[in-house]
Amino acid sequence: MSEETAIAEPQTEGHTDPSAAAWSAIRASFEIVSEAMEHALADAGLPPLAWYDVLVTVDARPAPVRPKDMLCQVSVTKSGLTRLLDRIEKAGLIERTYCPSDRRGTFIAITDAGKDTLAEMRPVREAAFRRFLGDRLAAEDAEVITAALDSVAASAAAELEGEGNCEVD
Repeated sequence: MSEETAIAEPQTEGHTDPSAAAWSAIRASFEIVSEAMEHALADAGLPPLAWYDVLVTVDARPAPVRPKDMLCQVSVTKSGLTRLLDRIEKAGLIERTYCPSDRRGTFIAITDAGKDTLAEMRPVREAAFRRFLGDRLAAEDAEVITAALDSVAASAAAELEGEGNCEVD
């Protein structure tokens, strides 16, 4: 990260509700670590972190992915995801195919160029992740946080899926 880059201090004080304080700490940590990864990718001349999220999500699947199945796995809105996919497709890193039974439905697959770009992005993103989160969090704390947030995510995702707003694996 360049020296002139300033990352804001987390604003988690002043909450009397422990859940609100936890949410504030989660958001602040996410924003700060994401910003650090963004800067690392940019400094390496690589695409933004949102592109990484899409590429890694699509690459992890054995078959093409429907965009709506990615909504809860990338940090963008539905309309933002459409525009993001347009940019990544224009760069030749993903390709869209259409559902044979419903031409309105599309599937996303990673291209060879997308796999190459992901291979370049992965070590840069991972190094920044380790530097700004992994090396600062004890394994025991990570396990507790993971268990708590997995529980929250599972119950919230089930409710959203029931409403038709999110599909997760």
